[in-house]
Amino acid sequence: MPTDLNDPQRKIRHLLILEDLDGFRLVPLEESSYFLGRDLTNSIVVRSQGISRQHALFLRVTNADPNSYGFMLIDGNLQGEPSTNGTSVNGEKCASTKLNHGDRIVFGRQMKAKYLVLGALTDLEFGDFCKNFDFEEAVTRDINPRETFVHEGDEPPSFGATSLVRLASFPEILPSPMFEVNLKGDLTYINPAAYNAFPSLQVLGVDHPTVQGLIALTQSSKQKILSREVTVDEQVYEQSIHFISENGLIRCCLSDITERKKVEAELFKRDRLLQSVAEATTHLLANGSYEEAIDAALAQFGTTAGVDRICISENHVHAETHRLATSIRYEWTGPQIASIRHLEHRQNQLYSNPHLQRWYTTLAGGAAISGVTQSFSTAEQTVFSQEKVQSVLAVPIIVKNNFWGFVELHDCNDHYQWSDQEEAILRTMAASVSAALERQDKDEIIHRQAFHDALTGLPNRVLFAERLDHALTDARRNQDNLAVMFMDLDKFKTINDTLGHSVGDELLKEVANRLQHCLRGGDTVARWGGDEFTLLLAKIRTIADATRTAQRILDAFKEVVKIDHHEIYINASIGIACFPDDGQEAEVLLQNADVALYQCKEQGRGIFQVYDADMNSEATELFALQNNLRHALERQEFMLFYQPQINLQSGEITGLEALIRWQHPEQGLVSPATFIPLAEESDLIVQIGKWVLEVACQQIVEWQRISGLPLTISVNLSARQFYDPTLVETISQVLRQTQLDPKYLELEITETIAIKNIPLAQQVLKQLQGMGIKIAMDDFGTGFSSLNYLTQLPLDTLKIDQSFIKRLTSDAKELEVINAVLSLGRGLHLSVVAEGVDTPEQLELLKSLKCETVQGFLISPPLPVLEATSKLQAKSLQYQMSEQDIKQTLPQPALLVN
Repeated sequence: MPTDLNDPQRKIRHLLILEDLDGFRLVPLEESSYFLGRDLTNSIVVRSQGISRQHALFLRVTNADPNSYGFMLIDGNLQGEPSTNGTSVNGEKCASTKLNHGDRIVFGRQMKAKYLVLGALTDLEFGDFCKNFDFEEAVTRDINPRETFVHEGDEPPSFGATSLVRLASFPEILPSPMFEVNLKGDLTYINPAAYNAFPSLQVLGVDHPTVQGLIALTQSSKQKILSREVTVDEQVYEQSIHFISENGLIRCCLSDITERKKVEAELFKRDRLLQSVAEATTHLLANGSYEEAIDAALAQFGTTAGVDRICISENHVHAETHRLATSIRYEWTGPQIASIRHLEHRQNQLYSNPHLQRWYTTLAGGAAISGVTQSFSTAEQTVFSQEKVQSVLAVPIIVKNNFWGFVELHDCNDHYQWSDQEEAILRTMAASVSAALERQDKDEIIHRQAFHDALTGLPNRVLFAERLDHALTDARRNQDNLAVMFMDLDKFKTINDTLGHSVGDELLKEVANRLQHCLRGGDTVARWGGDEFTLLLAKIRTIADATRTAQRILDAFKEVVKIDHHEIYINASIGIACFPDDGQEAEVLLQNADVALYQCKEQGRGIFQVYDADMNSEATELFALQNNLRHALERQEFMLFYQPQINLQSGEITGLEALIRWQHPEQGLVSPATFIPLAEESDLIVQIGKWVLEVACQQIVEWQRISGLPLTISVNLSARQFYDPTLVETISQVLRQTQLDPKYLELEITETIAIKNIPLAQQVLKQLQGMGIKIAMDDFGTGFSSLNYLTQLPLDTLKIDQSFIKRLTSDAKELEVINAVLSLGRGLHLSVVAEGVDTPEQLELLKSLKCETVQGFLISPPLPVLEATSKLQAKSLQYQMSEQDIKQTLPQPALLVN
């Protein structure tokens, strides 16, 4: 029978498989967020060297359907600080990313994990899955064992379903009692701490104090997270209750608060002010609006304490002098007491002012300021007399170990002497305010990191998609129009490559600023990635509203941008798609806006274009191809072919050139001439280039082992890859991972790449040569062929472009050209390789000119791995063939793809 996906017994399972020093464990991801790190306060506690106390956050991202959700991984702690040793997903270091099924995660370069999403399964099916799945293999596959910590023990751990969940469950090591109960009242889980604290829990079940009324409480409440106090054998516990509706489970965690309750009872009897602090703290912790929570807390505390005024002042940078200043941020006043919050001497006041000179030193040092104002300095008395304050008590507010500001109590009627106990209570109040402020900062950081671009501060793809979905819903309901724009900067990569990424980053910030000034209040601009931006214009009347906005944006970019003494002129291209005519769904609108953007580039850039269904079909095909290209790596659609190079004197294979191919699932073999430019445009070329390096280096190591030949592997570098700041580090990492001796790696660049920025090219090439890597100038003779740069650049090899070889005949002029290049190479002590040798005549002429190394279809076409391996096992190529044999073995011209 077909699977019923709407069956409530079936649930999608999100799992995290971890390995640390304690071995392997499985963590079901069911709650909204999980913190991972060494500190015991984390949801997921790991024990591994190099892991930060608070290393990373798993944040649940929910779609419109509450049962459809995923997780984002954010590196770092709640203060926005990155982890010490970083986090990588599928080998790429990242600050944040949305996780996909099968993603491999490494925390701190040591602790491994894998993220899995299982289809809609019943509990029984999930149990069977756990029994039959090899978790250790899932985590460790394709990871170098020398770079991981392997659990040492006499016997391997058992990975049965029940024992694995318990082993992997953090509650097993919690010192606090924790249990789960289903809606029938059956206990489904009890941790060791609960067994010890409540020996009768399993026997009494629903009659146990911790379970009594629990089911009714959760079912009658609209909240999924609750808390209550329960008493068990004269011990008082705070019971935190989490109702997991998806699984029909009630999860409880209990903290023994008996001693705290005794202390509170004594303090409440002795001093009613502590009650006001507790109630004020409740406001601060329970109210989701921090402004309202602090106002309510101050009112509660002020009323109970019987003071006339409470002020909270915040430290900040002075607007004009940029020195430390203070301003009142919150205030509560009793009946008939005037507000002082907006008085001039209470806003933007420097601590160097006479009436504040001792306040910073005293409060920042942790001491309080207390007393009758008549005993204060003359400058202070002048200020307080304006406020009719007779007595003051002030204590500092410390947030994240920094002096954030201070809270002060005013008595406007009596010369009151504040007691030490009152000072202690006010410090408790200040600590509660500090906790609320710190929690606010943490929530803002989490939300900011999850839904905003770190560089520009604009919404990211996730937030843009959410707003677009809401706008489409409103547009359908109200029969409104809206427009989606896709925009990118023309030739932005040139700016990055020539002026550096720091200038490029500043330029992107200025672009974001100008875009925001071109939009209405309800519109949205988001950074899509790189130099791409998306815009949402909601509730437009006609397409003309969108085109006017597009023109306004293009006009805004006509003004020069000045960054670090550079005057930069930028252009943008904008594609526009409108709802409902150009698409009914978000994905279709974005796709059509991108097609329109491609048309802008085809027609000269620096313009806008409205989507037309009759647009060039080739643009649509290339757009689809570019989208498929984004997933080609993860789908393992790329492959490498290898073309041998031989020494004409010995006939031995001396090396191979790695050539990438894309085996498209629908279009078959796609030419590099088609997809490499697309990869360059979308910045995917860096990822693809790294993959080529890794695979090629690993393969040549294997071939050296099986053939015994000192083979060299040649890898081409694109312009974007060559000028990437991480190139040297990436190559060094690949050499370490593959254990390839650097002298067997040859990197090929073109003349065009080198002359774009000769000083930078010199620097990069010298670093690579210093590592022992060989450098080849590819396609020599097709560019500038300047002797000047040949003498400036550190090179090892010249590769004569195949266009020269194809014209090579016994004609004296052609021979002299090739001979001149060969002589030039010998004079500069460079090896010379002739590419594109396809005929016996070309081969014989090159031999007569004493060319050292050749490659081409006469020798061998580019071969897949298995065929190239067979060639190498024969030790050398038999290139002495008859003309008839050559004609039979050469591929057809249409297949000569290099």
